[in-house]
Amino acid sequence: MLAAQTTLQNAQKVKEFLLKNNLLNSDYLLVREFDFIYFPIRTKATIPNAKVVNTKFSFSEKKKPLTLDDLLKNKLTKNELAMLPRSQEVIGKILILEIPEQLAPKEKIIAQAFLSLNKSIETVVRKSAIHKGIYRTRKVKILAGKKTKETIHHENGIQLRLHLEKTYFSAKSAGERLRIAKQIKKNEEVLVMFSGAAPYPLVLAKQSPAKHITGIELNPLAHSYAAENIILNKMDNKITLLNGDVHQVLPTLKKKFDRIAMPLPKTGEEFIDIALTKSKPNTTIHFYAFLNEKEMKPYEQRIKEICAKAKHPIKVQNVVTCGQFSPGTFRTCFDLKVLK
Repeated sequence: MLAAQTTLQNAQKVKEFLLKNNLLNSDYLLVREFDFIYFPIRTKATIPNAKVVNTKFSFSEKKKPLTLDDLLKNKLTKNELAMLPRSQEVIGKILILEIPEQLAPKEKIIAQAFLSLNKSIETVVRKSAIHKGIYRTRKVKILAGKKTKETIHHENGIQLRLHLEKTYFSAKSAGERLRIAKQIKKNEEVLVMFSGAAPYPLVLAKQSPAKHITGIELNPLAHSYAAENIILNKMDNKITLLNGDVHQVLPTLKKKFDRIAMPLPKTGEEFIDIALTKSKPNTTIHFYAFLNEKEMKPYEQRIKEICAKAKHPIKVQNVVTCGQFSPGTFRTCFDLKVLK
């Protein structure tokens, strides 16, 4: 086999040259013999600091990492493999498997394959129901790995202890949480309505110069996890958590806020009025809705009308899609500036 022979002291220079010029045969391992290094190469070439030789010894092949197709090629048909989504949501050490109904009879085989490929994953589950009810929770079915539905999720420098069936949480919103955190200015008072297990309060506290974060959550189990997470992240001096209905809790608070996050896309309209009562001129409200692209402009006008009727006119500063809810429907954030 052709190889570039070089001394130990020139090995790094030769390797860099080979990589830059696409000469290195990366299917094989290099060989060290006495004071020389032999790099397997694809073709003859002039290589600085090295001599091209045709070796009498053989090079060991590199072990190629297994792929999902490798593990499932004898268990699924070609058509079934083509239907299989390669990207799956991961929360902590739990992978949430989403597959077409046609593949349901082979869900455990598929789950085991994902588990084998991902060393950081300990459990694979499948959604057995969509988010529903006043707490927007869901049921999941364990398919492979450890028999647990609780995990610790890492995101944006924080840790979150979560139970998949006891609190709503979307790992897909990590980028959106960070986007809001980066907008927060020094000494802002921030309100997070529907704060769940505290992903928004914690990311905003960790990644911004906010003065204080207040979170309100209806679900007592989610609130319990949130309280634990605040302590876990040593943020109890910067975050206050309140358990109860926003409509009942918010009027009891004496202060107004510089920024309000409303991460409840399906029924957020019901809470705009009360959010406006705790805003002041120039307060920023991050309002969410699930919308089709064609609905975004009309919905923007609808928000303006609701706020004007509440005697708090607003300006829509930004409209951001931050995740797909279903084909053609997106989780959309309207960044609103309260004018008075």
